[in-house]
Order: sequence, then structure tokens, then C-alpha cells
Amino acid sequence: MSERHREIFAVLNFTKETILKYGNPVGVPQEELSQWSNGLNIKERGETIFYSGMYSYMGYAETALLLEYTAKKEGMSIAQMLDMAKKAKYLGYKSTMKDVIRLLKSPMSSLGKLLGVSSETLAKLRKIAGENDARNQYYWGVLRKGVQVLQSNGVDIAYLGKNEPDSGVALHTFGLLDDFTEVANGVYKKLKDYGVKRIITMDPITATVFKKFYPQFLNGFDIEVKHISEVIKPSGQKEQNEKVVYHDPCYLARYLRVTEEPRNLISASGFKVIDPPNNRLRTRCDGGGVEYTDPEAAVRTAKIRLEELLATGTSNIVTSCPACDMMFRAAGYVSNSSFKLYDLVEVL
Repeated sequence: MSERHREIFAVLNFTKETILKYGNPVGVPQEELSQWSNGLNIKERGETIFYSGMYSYMGYAETALLLEYTAKKEGMSIAQMLDMAKKAKYLGYKSTMKDVIRLLKSPMSSLGKLLGVSSETLAKLRKIAGENDARNQYYWGVLRKGVQVLQSNGVDIAYLGKNEPDSGVALHTFGLLDDFTEVANGVYKKLKDYGVKRIITMDPITATVFKKFYPQFLNGFDIEVKHISEVIKPSGQKEQNEKVVYHDPCYLARYLRVTEEPRNLISASGFKVIDPPNNRLRTRCDGGGVEYTDPEAAVRTAKIRLEELLATGTSNIVTSCPACDMMFRAAGYVSNSSFKLYDLVEVL
């Protein structure tokens, strides 16, 4: 087996172990990941639920991507990065991405020597780790706005909060289909036990998992699944004073065939929607999906799509997917590109 293959399997096994042990890919308790909903007065039970999906932990995922990308640029291997998780465990931390970030944020003077990295590399990694809370707040703010948009449009929703299960999407992505099937059955049972009949989510990846993948791996899946852009209807038409370019997320466009609904909502909110080259069903991937097995290729792909979007003449970019948000934010972080990124709900 080549070194490259060993790295891929190392990422795969780390992700699998984290999901099966902690319930999500970043190893953060769901009680913490549901804190974004504090103060919104959402009921905890109902036939129609708002599902936060990957947005709830995407701040951690973005930090992980930037750490891995920077480490690779500094000459470290993915195996060395994952070795940080093992060393974190020996120091009293858990072997999770959350605790790797905690370790990097610690003031331990001998940390560089312990991890086998130079002081310059450690300073870069610590800076990224130190920004994790701000990344969480960004994605959690998007979730809050999504709920507020639904509530202002009279949509009656509940949110399972600390009881919301992760869909297991990462297991499917890595081809761990037996584990995915086991998780999917457990998630479906839990949703049925809570009386869920409909799911509304801002996350098109999770929507695809529930709507397209679950029926392939378990019998009788009968929960209705909608992306938020299929639920909110345009109300009137404001004067279009500003241009935005809309990036179609792969899952939303190709799997769910939802392309016009987001554009109609943006337009009705007072923006002129510009289509980039490679749009709708022919949208260009922004690198999401390989961000942890090949972070350099993922960020390079995001930069290519970002340049394509900015070439339309506007620096205002709108998309509707947590992974797309992450990839564009990461590309901007490492390239210092000047643009404004909005999740769909932020312009409604």
C-alpha cells in the first residue's frame, strides 16, 4: 500500500471511530452543538422539525480543513496531523478534532517539541485553532437566521436540539456502507419515536442523505424532506438594487434538482441574480468532499470556482450549503481574496 493510500485510510478510520463513538465527525456533544438555538423559543417536539445538519459543526470542520491544509503546506503529512489526536489523548484530552483544537490553544510551552513541529508552524496552527469559536458563531448565526426566516413566514417547526442525531453522511461519503446502514436505521427509529413526519433543512447534503440515500439502505423510510428554499415562497418583488452571483451547490442542484427556487427568493428580496459559467445542473464543484483526504486539491478547486464567480463582475456571492460556505471561506482565508459570502438565508 502506498503512503497516499495509507493517509486516506487513516482519515477514513479516524472519521469512522469518531462518529461511532461520539455521534458526529468532530466529536462534540450534541448538547453543545445545539447551543445556537438558545433564546429562539423553538419547541422540542413536533411533526415538522428543523434539522440543523452539518451547519451545527461546520465551524469545527472548517478549522480542521485549515489546520490540515496549513500543516501540509508546512511539510507535514496527514498521518502526522492525525498523530496529534493520539498525543492529545496521552495528555488527558480526547482523541477528537475538538480536543486537538483545545490542545493547540493550550499555553503549553513544550507543545511544539511534543508534536514535532517548528515554532513557526506551531504559531500558524495555534492562530487557526484560536479562531475556531468565531467560525462556530458564523455558522450558528446562519442557523439562527434560517429559523427566523421560517418563523417569519409562518412555518411551524420544532427542533430536537440535544436529541438531534447526525445523519451519518461522512460514513456514506467514505464508502463505509455497513456502518452507514446501522446509523441510518438508528436515526430513522429515533425520528419516528419523536413523531417526526417532515424535515426542513438548510443543508442540501443532509437533505440528499435523507431523501435519496436512506431509502436505499433501509426499508419503509417515509419522512418527507424539504430544503428550506422549497418551503419559503417569495412574497412580492422588491426593487433590484444590487447584484449577486449565485453558486449552485452540487447536492442541491444535481441530486435534488433545486435550482430556480433559491434564485427566485434572492430576486424577490431585491437582488439581481447573476449566473456564473457552469451553473444549475452543470455547476462546478468547489472542492467539498475531498477536503480531508486531499486538502490542497480541495482548496485549489475552491479557488478556481471562486475566481469563476468573481469574474462575473460582482464580489457578492450567495450559496446555500454549509460545505460550499466552508470551501469558499477557506479559499478566501488562504488567498486573501476580497469578496462577500452570504448563505441564502442571510439575504432573505
